[in-house]
Amino acid sequence: MEEDKQASVLERKSQMRQKYRGSMKQAINKTSPEYIRTRSCGSKLTGNSANDTDRAEQLLKRKCRRMRRKIARELFPSNSHKSLEEKNNEEYQIEGYSSKNDKGCMYRLTDDETSKYRFRDVSHFRKAIEVFAIREGFKLCVMENRGHAVSYECSDLRCDWVIKAGRVVNGRTFVVTEFLAKHKCTHLPQQFQHRSKWYPTFDIRDEIEATYGVVCHEAKLLCATKRAKYILGMDHEDGYAILNQFKDEMERINSRNIVLLENNRHEYGEVERFKRMFVCWEQTSYAFKNHCRGLLVVDGWKINNPYNSVMLVAAALDGNNGILPIAFCEVEVEDLDSWVFFLKNINKALRLENSEGLCIMGDEDNGIDYAVEDFLPKTAYRQCCLKIFTEMVKRFSTAPVEHLFWSACRITSATSFNKYMDLIHHQSQECHDWLLQTDWSSWALFTIPKWVKCTCVTLSITDKLRNYLHQYLEMSIASRFVAIARLTAELFERRRMEVWNWYREKVTPTVREVIHDRTIDGQRFVLVEENGTRLKLTDTTSIIFDLNMEAQSCSCGLWQISGIPCAHACKGIQLSMGNVEEYVDNIMFVQNFCSMYAPGMMPLPEKHAWKWGACNKLLPPMIDSLKTVSMKGSNETASCTACQCIENNYNSATNNLQVHMVLEV
Repeated sequence: MEEDKQASVLERKSQMRQKYRGSMKQAINKTSPEYIRTRSCGSKLTGNSANDTDRAEQLLKRKCRRMRRKIARELFPSNSHKSLEEKNNEEYQIEGYSSKNDKGCMYRLTDDETSKYRFRDVSHFRKAIEVFAIREGFKLCVMENRGHAVSYECSDLRCDWVIKAGRVVNGRTFVVTEFLAKHKCTHLPQQFQHRSKWYPTFDIRDEIEATYGVVCHEAKLLCATKRAKYILGMDHEDGYAILNQFKDEMERINSRNIVLLENNRHEYGEVERFKRMFVCWEQTSYAFKNHCRGLLVVDGWKINNPYNSVMLVAAALDGNNGILPIAFCEVEVEDLDSWVFFLKNINKALRLENSEGLCIMGDEDNGIDYAVEDFLPKTAYRQCCLKIFTEMVKRFSTAPVEHLFWSACRITSATSFNKYMDLIHHQSQECHDWLLQTDWSSWALFTIPKWVKCTCVTLSITDKLRNYLHQYLEMSIASRFVAIARLTAELFERRRMEVWNWYREKVTPTVREVIHDRTIDGQRFVLVEENGTRLKLTDTTSIIFDLNMEAQSCSCGLWQISGIPCAHACKGIQLSMGNVEEYVDNIMFVQNFCSMYAPGMMPLPEKHAWKWGACNKLLPPMIDSLKTVSMKGSNETASCTACQCIENNYNSATNNLQVHMVLEV
């Protein structure tokens, strides 16, 4: 009996082993594509239990995951060790980019081993080839475009570049079947030409399609535009949001820096909208007041952004004729109210008593002349001659007086000015009468105050400064002011190092060149009379020029206005065995230049190094808000509203405690 029981147990165990082996073979066979295809169609196979089905599905999923990893490793080798979170964070990136550490990783089609080029489906292959063509700079030509076979060639008929791919028999994977990587054509030049403004997405889409034969999706272009604006600093909404943080950073590096923000309360809540901002550095204001020429040139620049804002600028010249930016102001519109706000804060930043010792040059647009006359009554105002010339040409286009006008503008003596005006009267009496009505005392050079020591008659200073900053003017407001602050600090450092090459000289290099040219020009003058420090010289036209060496003046007026001896003075100084450089104004001395830039300027740190705090975020100004009407050509209207506007600004400034706290530090 016991032997029969043992035999039955062994027989039962052998049956169980055979049954288990059979089920394993069926499970392995169920992973084949044929079995899966028939199972999805509803056919029933013997031995189909629940456990076997789950095992087969798990094996199939593992196989698919291994295949996806293999394809990912072939296309993007740098992503093979990334975590799942990092891969999920990169879904927003443009097709063809791998990661932040591997920017620009392209689909690697480099050798002739075509068996390694596998793509998960036909759309993946098409995107890969389009990105590759854009990166390499050649235009694609579609030869075959079907669901199971796709082929591309280079659009140049002389080129042999070609790639073909087809779908595998059982699956969606695409495999490259033919690939000739060598080009015989000349690649296209650099992707896109430099533009001065930001183009809309449909223009970029059309250019990409015309250049490379690739149609880009609108969502991809919007994503690329957003990322590019962030990289280039052109995200305007973000720029307005961090203005308070920029103000804190400016005051942190130097408590005497002035950043004034005026905002408008938003009508739907506590959030404030940007109105205008004034920025002035303590080093630039001190340098202008104590070491620069006395002329302050102001101008308004239109900024190319969605809000059509205007930047008001003030700049001056140092002893080496170098341009020094003094202050900037961002406003919504250039009008009388904005100019009053700008000039009022410049006067306070310079700490001038009753605006004395300041000469401002502008173009008389939008009420700047009324702002200076009513708010800064003791300030000398100069008008840009280019503005007068443009208006004169429009009114008297047939009168041949252009060269006579510029000669009259730049002449430094009243006698010569009257002679040129008589010549203009001889050519066109109407033009002569119109010039006399334009308040010629504000644009003729000989009427400029002698303490200014500058011969500028146009806004060339601000024009050159705009050319220097043109690449930053399309950025957001925060990025723009950060760039200007950093460039100003670099300007101070560069000039501070340059001055050490001049320590053996008395005057700056630019002044030495002017003295050299005037000394050569003075060789044609002859001494007529000498009476101590008073000399009389004449030239071939028998015109007598009186020199006073002690008072450093000449009858031509150029010595007093420019601060550098004129040609007559250079000849007289040489005859008296003197040194011409000793008679130059102190502003042009190397020692003054060194004292101006020696303290240096603390640079503004990068944004990632800012001490970010809980600052209130500002909203940008309304795009469709009603702007104040430009006042160009409406001087009568400006004169009627000047007093009221100035009074309102003065009252608002006296009630603003923050202004007094910043300026009185």
